[in-house]
Amino acid sequence: MKTILTMIMSCGLALAGSPERARQYARAYDAAHTQWLEDVRTAPDNAAQNAAWLRRPDDIEVGRLVWEEIRGNLDDVWMLEHAAWLLTNASEFATAKPKARVNGRLGGSPAAMIRDAVFEHHLRSPKVGPYCIGLTHVQDPQAMRLLEMVEKLNKDHAVRGAAALAQAVLHRRLGGGKLGMRIRQEKLRMAIKAPDLTVGKTTTLAILEDEIFRMTRLNMSTVAPDFRGIEVTQKISSLSDEKGKVTILFFWHSLIPSLNDSLALFRKYQEEFAGKEIAIIGVNMDNPLTLRKHIADGTVTWKNFSDSTQTISKLYRIESWPFVYVLDEEHKIRYSGMPGAFVKITAEDLEKQLVARKAAALERVKTGE
Repeated sequence: MKTILTMIMSCGLALAGSPERARQYARAYDAAHTQWLEDVRTAPDNAAQNAAWLRRPDDIEVGRLVWEEIRGNLDDVWMLEHAAWLLTNASEFATAKPKARVNGRLGGSPAAMIRDAVFEHHLRSPKVGPYCIGLTHVQDPQAMRLLEMVEKLNKDHAVRGAAALAQAVLHRRLGGGKLGMRIRQEKLRMAIKAPDLTVGKTTTLAILEDEIFRMTRLNMSTVAPDFRGIEVTQKISSLSDEKGKVTILFFWHSLIPSLNDSLALFRKYQEEFAGKEIAIIGVNMDNPLTLRKHIADGTVTWKNFSDSTQTISKLYRIESWPFVYVLDEEHKIRYSGMPGAFVKITAEDLEKQLVARKAAALERVKTGE
């Protein structure tokens, strides 16, 4: 595939300066990414889909291009638009620390350098709202403090709403029990009252609706959204096919940290849960050919949906991989989070309760009660 830079130059676009160049890089990548998704979705067969998947645009490359345009202009307000785009669309590049040393020391990541510039120059800027939302796409221990300061100091009502909305997103990820939920609800109420703000290709209203969806459809004890998908065998099935069993939804791909350990853990679960009322369903975002190889060599032994366009992952609002949902027999959510001991404990406890209820129901039938 052509690089983003080649695509822009081949179009003969006039580049008037750094803001224009950064914007052209971003727009070219957005167009290429949209086309890539469409190519994968409409591929007529497995071979075509595999070939399309491999043409995915390089977000690291475009992240580097955009960064080169803004890194020398971090005190200029125009860079905020492009900093927000960088955090949202090239977060891996934005959070990577440089390998080269300056005066014997490693510098900060692009995200850290931008954050420091915002603290110093842009807390009161009417243009900082999209950057506040961009902070939800990276892990930054200072993000909450920055957002609180923007909400306190900025006079723009829409910007304060964006800062409150971003805080609600971060509080969701932090958890915090009832207190965290109350803070999250408070910030969402503040965001609801604020004017809508365009943030890249979306708006704060759309993000707010997404957060409300999470609270109402992906919270504990809510029924998990159903979906239809294609298994690696090309069979079309749905999550509801497993209703009546405890179900573990495992969202993963081949680039997750400690891949071999994660796959070994789920192979162990598959063996231990054999004959029990527990189903493991993988949702995999790899190239389908990669998934088939994992199944063929025996490293993956459970049912998997191919999700290379992330349709199912987006429905479940997956932000990081690996991620697990544990559902009871009615497919109510009983656990969500990283793989680990709580997955097994929760699934086994739910299965014991299910078996006990079935046994009690059978006994009532036998005794005529």
